[in-house]
Amino acid sequence: MIQARTQDQYVIGLDAGGTHTRVGCFGLDGTRLADAVGGGGAPHHNDDARENVRGAIAAALERGDLDPAKATGLAAGIAGFPRSGSNQDGGDRGYITGMVDLEELSCTKVVVNDAVIAHRGALSGRAGIVVVAGTGSMILGIDEQGTETESGQLGHYAGAARHLVHDVVQRILVGDAAPTDPLLPATLEHFGAADIPALRAAVLARSAADRNDAKRLYGDLAPQVTALAEDSELAGDALDDLVARTARGVRLLAPVVGGTTIPVACTGSLASAPSFRGRLEQLLECSEPRRFEPVTPRLDPLGGAALLALEAAGVAPDDRAIDRVAGRQSFPAGTAR
Repeated sequence: MIQARTQDQYVIGLDAGGTHTRVGCFGLDGTRLADAVGGGGAPHHNDDARENVRGAIAAALERGDLDPAKATGLAAGIAGFPRSGSNQDGGDRGYITGMVDLEELSCTKVVVNDAVIAHRGALSGRAGIVVVAGTGSMILGIDEQGTETESGQLGHYAGAARHLVHDVVQRILVGDAAPTDPLLPATLEHFGAADIPALRAAVLARSAADRNDAKRLYGDLAPQVTALAEDSELAGDALDDLVARTARGVRLLAPVVGGTTIPVACTGSLASAPSFRGRLEQLLECSEPRRFEPVTPRLDPLGGAALLALEAAGVAPDDRAIDRVAGRQSFPAGTAR
């Protein structure tokens, strides 16, 4: 790194998913000093996760010309970090924790599942439920005492972007897609197939390919599925099924989270899509006896990691600090905006 200028203390937040690793460096007042984006940092989705995570941290420090010795806290939310009782693939906790254990960073380090930072960012510490769905998927509830419970602990899994596309492809292969459905040619093109028999051959060929490459191939079509959900019966039906499983997971967690009105936030590339979120809100409106309150996340998952990093450094972020983490300007009381 080039010679670093003197810096005040700061913290590092990290959000590592299956597609991207996002790193942000924040002053102790919440001001964002630097950020960087690298390749996927989820070990169960990326063979080069460790290199991607460390490279993104190094890039953020270099971009901000930050002295590693001035870092006072680091919090990382990493997809695949194992949670007790989860029915998802359990990663190697020691290996995942070691991904951020850079020698030049001697600060306090906290590593959690990425759903935890998503919850912290979305609900700012409130009890409630967060639906995370993108490359991976998790539904996590946290109660007033801070106890975490995921739907997987109740034997449930809703599915992620690739599962949505698996459904679409299977419907096409069994003949459930109308010839005029706009998602049909988009799917054939995505898989490089001229017709349905060629699609079947392409899918069979992919079954022997690298597992992570296959995940990405399927998942990359998901944005087209959600975008066509109102114009394509094929897309709409597949999305309806995935959202129904998601709503079931939310309802499973409701008694654990407690309360008569439960905030529910959506985050991740799939769950944030308007067609997904709108369907989920409609299903949850009909749930009894508890009422679900759809909320817009206050911070993204990286912002949630920043809050955990500040707390690890002994700082209790107030509303102004949270606004700064979000990139919003904070003004003194009475100042015109």
